[in-house]
Amino acid sequence: MSVRSELTPPILTLTLDRPKANAFDQAQLDALDAAVVEAASVGGARAMVIRAAGDRAFSAGADLTGVGPFGEPGGFGRWTRRAHATLDRVAAFPVPVIAAIGRPAAGGGFELALACHLRVMSRGAHLSLPEVHRGYLPSWAGLERLVPLVGLGLAADLLLTGRRVGADEALARGLVHRLADDADAAAREWAEELASLPPLAIQRGLAQLAALARGDAQASVRAREIADLEALVQTEDTVEGVLAFLEKRTPVFKGR
Repeated sequence: MSVRSELTPPILTLTLDRPKANAFDQAQLDALDAAVVEAASVGGARAMVIRAAGDRAFSAGADLTGVGPFGEPGGFGRWTRRAHATLDRVAAFPVPVIAAIGRPAAGGGFELALACHLRVMSRGAHLSLPEVHRGYLPSWAGLERLVPLVGLGLAADLLLTGRRVGADEALARGLVHRLADDADAAAREWAEELASLPPLAIQRGLAQLAALARGDAQASVRAREIADLEALVQTEDTVEGVLAFLEKRTPVFKGR
C-alpha cells in the first residue's frame, strides 16, 4: 500500500509509503485521496497524523521520472484538480490533522503539509517549493495557503528562488508550529493532547477557522460564532468542562 492507514484510538495515522522519496504519481495521489475519504468515515478518531515512511523525504512532490501528467494534453489540469480536491479534504477534516515532517518536504509534499491544520518538523528536515527550477510553478493550492500564513514577501521568496527553508527558519517564520528531534513521536504526543479535548468544540473551532481562511463575510463568521456557542453550551462536554474547572480536576470529554 502506498498510503497506509492505522487507527489506534483515539489517533488515526496515515503513512505515505512509496519508495524512494514518497513522490506523487497518479496512483499515489489516488491512494491518498481514498485514505482521507475513508478516514473521514471511521469512528473513534479524535486526531489524525500524516507522516512518511522511509528515510529520504516526507514527500518529494510530483514524480517526474515517469513524465506522468506532463505527457498528455489536459493531463496536468486533471491532475491538479484532483490534488486540489484531495488537499481540500485534508484541510476540511473534522478532527485536527498534524503533519509530522520528519524529512524534507518539497513541492507537493510541502503543499500537503500546508493543508494540515498543524505541523511539527524534525530539526534535520527542510521545506521547499522547487518547481521554478523545473520550469513550472506550485499547483496544489500551496500559494493560496502560504500567503495568508507568512505574507507575500516570504511567499515570493520561496516561489521565485525555490530555496530550502531549514527547521529553525521554518519555526521563526511560522511555517511550522513546533520543532522536535523526532517529528513522528512529537506529532503523536501532540495528537494525544488534542484528542483529550472536547471533540465537538474542536470540530466547530476548525470549521470557524476554515470560514476565516475562505474569507467569509464578517456577518456570516460572527453568526457562526454565536450559533456554535449556543449549541456547545447545551452539551454534556461543556457541563463537564465547567464542573471540572470548578472542582479542580481533569475533565473527561465524551463528545456529546
